[in-house]
Amino acid sequence: MMETKKEFFKKVDFTKKLQNGLLTLVSQKLLRIAWYGHAVSNKKIKILWLYVKNKKEAAAVFSDQNRALFFADKEVLVVLLDEDDVTKHKKISSPFIHSSLTKAEVLYTDDETAMPSDYYFWEYFKKFKERYIERQQLLKSYTDDFIKDELEGSCYLYLKGFATDLGAVELLLLGTINEKDSLTERLLIMEKTCPVWKTVFVKQDTDTFYLIEQQSLSEAGMYDDWGKALKKAQKKIKNIVLQIFDELDKNKQIVSLQQQDTVPFKYSDHLKQLQSNEEVEEIFLFHETVSYLDNKTVRCFYLLLITKDKVSKPLQEIIREIETADDEVQFAIIAHNRFYIQDNVYVQQGFYKKMCKSGNRIHTSGYQPAIHWRNNWYSDFHENLFDIKYSTKDIASFVDNNILVTADYLEITSKKVHECFVCTLQMYILYHLDYVPNSKNINTLLQLVRYAGEATEEFEQLVQNIKPLLFDDEVDKNKVREKNIRLEGQMLQNLQAFFKSINLS
Repeated sequence: MMETKKEFFKKVDFTKKLQNGLLTLVSQKLLRIAWYGHAVSNKKIKILWLYVKNKKEAAAVFSDQNRALFFADKEVLVVLLDEDDVTKHKKISSPFIHSSLTKAEVLYTDDETAMPSDYYFWEYFKKFKERYIERQQLLKSYTDDFIKDELEGSCYLYLKGFATDLGAVELLLLGTINEKDSLTERLLIMEKTCPVWKTVFVKQDTDTFYLIEQQSLSEAGMYDDWGKALKKAQKKIKNIVLQIFDELDKNKQIVSLQQQDTVPFKYSDHLKQLQSNEEVEEIFLFHETVSYLDNKTVRCFYLLLITKDKVSKPLQEIIREIETADDEVQFAIIAHNRFYIQDNVYVQQGFYKKMCKSGNRIHTSGYQPAIHWRNNWYSDFHENLFDIKYSTKDIASFVDNNILVTADYLEITSKKVHECFVCTLQMYILYHLDYVPNSKNINTLLQLVRYAGEATEEFEQLVQNIKPLLFDDEVDKNKVREKNIRLEGQMLQNLQAFFKSINLS
């Protein structure tokens, strides 16, 4: 015995529950060998491999605490192996024992069980890889036939293929295929163990993958408008598996998998606050304009920020600070979380798809999933109107029946005129871009009008003429004071001309 039964696990900082479970395995003579080391795909993740006599009895000792422990701060994954697993690795000459177990620390042996052989021959593993490719291609052919004939169960075949791919990686990285958990639960474990898997599926929430959830809603499992996204996911998963195979064969201490590409951006110094912000996952540069104003060349760059969650107030302030900087380099910034974009793909795909391309990505904080695009999308102006945070009917009525018809003078609050600007510009942008801006920043909204290509010389002149009304700093920063404004003469005429120029009726 390497240690006394009471002491051998205490040299590792396990939780008391985990230590008690391990001691129970020993006392019941279920534990043969215990190894402790890091995942070959992620040094941050620790794995406790337990070679046991009976997996079912050993699993009952730990109950559900393994999963809870893994997703807590301790980040220790308990993996149960049995004789069948060891035999399987020997049969296929898998590199798992060689790459993981021999590099891990042996915490315990029962002095009866021989250490599994770490014999590893590349030619045999090459055959394992070839068999995987053959099975994957065969399954793909079945899926393609189902799709071609629009048969029931098409999407379920995709999910079955995903599970098969995942099983191959689980076998090589963890040592055994996780057959007891659902595909979603297996993916949650794998993307934490091997972060490149994060690039496959967008999450609806922390424990739900959007595309898998969409397929489960179809009782017949029909191949529908999400088929294109399923195909892309299948291709991406296959590439990840092959990449893992190649990395394992290099016999390195850690499997190093490529993250998403970014392109250089000359003015990245202006974005340091965004790039270092934990809320920001990715930044896409999707447009650029050059103009000559006040005897200087002004460049405006259009950015899409993809954030982890709904944009916080501190991040909103950083965005506002960058957008309002009076410089020859300016920015128009829109920000959404990934699920918001995914959930609105049905009616806004035409806007987002053009910008969310690898050639536009100037920053990423790590492995991030690509948006799942539909085969078809349908822009619906009236459905999108519900996402505008004002009553569009009330604002349109006020503009038509109060602002545009006034002949002499108009008494109006600064807050009301700001609401009219924001809502009308949002509706105008929606009409031309199939996109609902959540920004209330007037400068950003005007830049989006310019991005749509609808800003004429007359429009630009009107913007200059009503600048004091458009850019009321107190209102624009939500420090609203109910101050009355009296509009008359040329300013009133300019205001009326502005709303007429962006009227959609």
